[in-house]
Amino acid sequence: MKINTISILLLITQVSIYADNGIPNTTNPNSPTNLDKNKQVKLPTSIITTIDETKPYQSGNSLSKNILESNPSGNGDITSILRILPNVQYDNAQLKSTTPGEIDPANMSISGGLFYQNNFQLDGFNMNNDLNTIGGADSNNLVGLPSSRSQGLNVDTQLLESIVVQDSNVSAAYGRFTGGVVEANVRKPRNDSFHGSISYQYTSDKLTQYHIYESEESAFATSSDENYQPHFIKHLIRTNAEGYITKNLGLIGSFSTIQSYIPLNSYNVSRFVGGTELNSKREQKRISDNYYIKAHYNPTENFTLEANLGYMPQFNTYYNNLARDSYNTIQMGGYQAGVKTLLDTKGGLWTNSLGYSRLQNSRRSDSNFYRWWYYSVGDKNWTIPTNTNTGYVYEGGYGNIDQLQNTLNYKSDMTFEPLELWKTAHTFRVGGELIYQDVSQHRLGNTYSSNGAPQGFTQNISNCRIDNFGLDTCSNAPFSRNGISYLGQYMNSIVIYNGGKVKLHNLSYGIYAEDDIKLDLQKYGEINMRFGIRLDGDNYMDKHTLAPRFSMNYITPAQKEYKSTFIFGANRYYGRNLFSYRLYDSTLSQQNRYTRRLNNNVLSDWKLNTAYTSTKGTKFNELNVPYDDELMLGISQNLWLFTATLKYIHRNGKDEIMRRARSASSGNAPSLPGYSNSYNFYTNDGSSKSDIITLTLNNTAPIDTLGIKNIIILAFDLTNTKRTYNLFAADEAYYDDTDIMYNGQIIKYRDRPTDNYTRPYTLRLNTTHSFSIGRTKWLWNNFFRYRAGYDRMVLIPSNSPDRDPNFSGNQYSKMHFKGAFTWDMRIGFDVNVYKGNTLFMNLDVYNVLNTQNMTTTSSLNTLIYSTNTAVPVYEVGRQFWVQVGYRY
Repeated sequence: MKINTISILLLITQVSIYADNGIPNTTNPNSPTNLDKNKQVKLPTSIITTIDETKPYQSGNSLSKNILESNPSGNGDITSILRILPNVQYDNAQLKSTTPGEIDPANMSISGGLFYQNNFQLDGFNMNNDLNTIGGADSNNLVGLPSSRSQGLNVDTQLLESIVVQDSNVSAAYGRFTGGVVEANVRKPRNDSFHGSISYQYTSDKLTQYHIYESEESAFATSSDENYQPHFIKHLIRTNAEGYITKNLGLIGSFSTIQSYIPLNSYNVSRFVGGTELNSKREQKRISDNYYIKAHYNPTENFTLEANLGYMPQFNTYYNNLARDSYNTIQMGGYQAGVKTLLDTKGGLWTNSLGYSRLQNSRRSDSNFYRWWYYSVGDKNWTIPTNTNTGYVYEGGYGNIDQLQNTLNYKSDMTFEPLELWKTAHTFRVGGELIYQDVSQHRLGNTYSSNGAPQGFTQNISNCRIDNFGLDTCSNAPFSRNGISYLGQYMNSIVIYNGGKVKLHNLSYGIYAEDDIKLDLQKYGEINMRFGIRLDGDNYMDKHTLAPRFSMNYITPAQKEYKSTFIFGANRYYGRNLFSYRLYDSTLSQQNRYTRRLNNNVLSDWKLNTAYTSTKGTKFNELNVPYDDELMLGISQNLWLFTATLKYIHRNGKDEIMRRARSASSGNAPSLPGYSNSYNFYTNDGSSKSDIITLTLNNTAPIDTLGIKNIIILAFDLTNTKRTYNLFAADEAYYDDTDIMYNGQIIKYRDRPTDNYTRPYTLRLNTTHSFSIGRTKWLWNNFFRYRAGYDRMVLIPSNSPDRDPNFSGNQYSKMHFKGAFTWDMRIGFDVNVYKGNTLFMNLDVYNVLNTQNMTTTSSLNTLIYSTNTAVPVYEVGRQFWVQVGYRY
């Protein structure tokens, strides 16, 4: 690590990078958030007044198109590129070496907030997914689906003009978040001619170095499920076209697809020793498509109309490594459409938008009947259990389930022209939005499952065929078990999970008002203050919230190259209550059990077992809306060609959602008819506290050195987050706040360390260099990142000699994860073949030094493992991506 540190220091002193701005403030000029009297952008036939929302009060940072195109793009998703910004934390397991074939956009935390409490917007239209972002099951589960991503659409960055991240001092125009706001702004079509491009990008396991813990190497090499991916191939294809088809009407259309193929063993070799299919292969797939078209129409100088339509589905295909005929596909993403108008009047800029989105988290299965049999040579022979006397062979799947979120959103925003009052200028902004959401969870038809072991028979059954439910539940193939020979087997008990649907409708609304006041102190500088208030409400939880927002800055009277800006803010942000709280209390777990008997070698029809009563595992109840109170202090200093920004953010999270479990012994919740004795429920007993310090340094314009254009982004953040609840599971110890022993000391349970989305500090350095030689252009980008080490709890088993005999409660030791250094690189080359027709190539190298960074334990990142089962997991090693393309 000493060598790496020296390398970074040398590079800081001599590198230069290329872009329009260090942390570019290029945002979509047509966004209603970009309204500023100080900046004007000329469009083909209109002039739209815009602002950079992030700059006046240090609300965050933005990444320009140049930055997006010059950095390694990997899977091409929005959230991964944000790693170059401060105050953005990721799941520790995001880059693990065991699963490099995945393509899901990364979950991230902003300002210490929960990863599912960010506000994602695509070109000003909402794309938040509130269906089932936490606590999901695996893909093969009878009563649930895997957790869906919080970013509803997996947007490819080739579409974008910029990405804006707001992490503090956020305007009252934004609501329903306690983390941050992420705006992906789609670019407008170019008006100088028709343009287009096509490219192909590739990586695979042959271009990837794995780091696997020694004890897991055998299991990794013979893997049969998605937790270990020794082989994969990824293809990324992009194409787009843009231009103006008339003087005032421009179009941009794009298509991209990333496809990952993950070949695996068909079955778990630790459970089976033979069979006709044991040595076969099966393939899992991950496919994400982006279809998008945007129209930009300027009939007059003061009116702009935009319309967009996007279809961005993702299909993740899995199978059950115990069963044949068990393929299932998880379908995510969906549609988004919108219309936006901007009218520049004498009074100000009036923006209206109407959007519709349809997001899903659904499953399509090969079968709706999951069953198990005894092994038989002539029939149930696709696998042979390790022990034929105790094991089974399996087949089938768990049926089809739909989770759908339909959203219709209307927003109106008016930013008035500045009003001069005495020595102040007031820029008033008012607006409101209305959101209607239709959410449903639907099991499409009944799903069937074996219940208990099959029964062998020694005399022929006259009706061993399809049963009265139309199911195959009897086999005439002979088998033997525990030394007894049978003529066949049949099922005498099954469970039917009833088809059904639960729906909810939510009408939410918000209104806001702001007064941005500029006080010119002339030779003493300038003061700006923004007073805002936001009122939100909905009928999901039937709650109303009032969020005050206040930001101010003082700008010194120095020359522009050396100006200092001091910033302060006090704000409240209200989040969202996920629809999954209601959907879990649903029809999916409702079941009936049926039994039948064998009498005189005849099987009876299935009959309902009336002695069994189905129960639910989750109880829905109304909740308060979680919120964060924020205090922010900052300073921005211009230093000739550079700008340095230092800020401190303090967040207090209150009324946060805690998942709990009923305990009959403690009496923490009443016994309810129709619910299990240990049902889950949710309360507002959670809280959190975050303290973040960020420092950024970047040059404001490219530095030209011997014909090489250079720019630098240096970013550092220091983060301390505490949370009083488990994000992924019910944990009553948090509520009771009992004493535990951690690392030899007795502490309260809530004082245990937070071990995810909260690296203590991170240092980032992003550099890009570009230069031209004749018809060719060259690009060299480097991204260096050092993430501090962190500690994670591991449980000390009750029979361990490491336990303290004088303490009877749970005892935990500390597992330390060392700091992680990575260096990612892009080398780009393009050549002007003929009159702007350009051939380009990029080579992306992740983890150039092939550093072995231990990042988490075992394959699941949400559990506390005991000291004798916690297996280290490393990040992926050196990986190459190759891209070739053509644009005109």
